[in-house]
Amino acid sequence: MSLGFYWEQADVDGSDEHPLERELGMQLDALARFGRLIDEAQRESRDGQVAVLLKQQARVEEWVRSIRSALARCSAPFGRTPT
Repeated sequence: MSLGFYWEQADVDGSDEHPLERELGMQLDALARFGRLIDEAQRESRDGQVAVLLKQQARVEEWVRSIRSALARCSAPFGRTPT
């Protein structure tokens, strides 16, 4: 996945929503689903599945951090780095 893809897709779709905000929402939804799947797998003692889901959840969390960082850079005044 590339951030450029989301800009291009937003142009194609004619969306007024910032493409990174749209992607952030989708990934936050995915994190919520992972939480439910992990809870279910833990209740049913499916340890192998829990391990896989936790790794996937960690990757999505990293992607969410990247998106949030990119959004912060987009909203920062020119020439200033957000703290």
